[in-house]
Amino acid sequence: MLQPSYTQLMKKLNDEGTSKLTSRYSIVIATARRARQIIDIVNEQAAVNKEADKTGEKIINPAKLKQANELNEQLKTKKPTSIAVEEIFNGKILMSEYHSEDK
Repeated sequence: MLQPSYTQLMKKLNDEGTSKLTSRYSIVIATARRARQIIDIVNEQAAVNKEADKTGEKIINPAKLKQANELNEQLKTKKPTSIAVEEIFNGKILMSEYHSEDK
């Protein structure tokens, strides 16, 4: 089971946020999107490194490299979904619900 729990997450986000979250679905979608981003960041950096090894050219973005390395370290002990939940709980990822207006 993921920690923090859904109820802990909702409570913290609603206590600290400017808008109230009412949907569990919003948290699930935000978590899934962030987990996918984590995977994409790590895979993109691995592809860049692999291509650089083949061609001998080193095109390095230091910020992306640092972020990918940090995520790689976390991925040794946690899954992307766990990292995403922790980031949302710690306020690294901000979220709000989208409400379309009826016309």
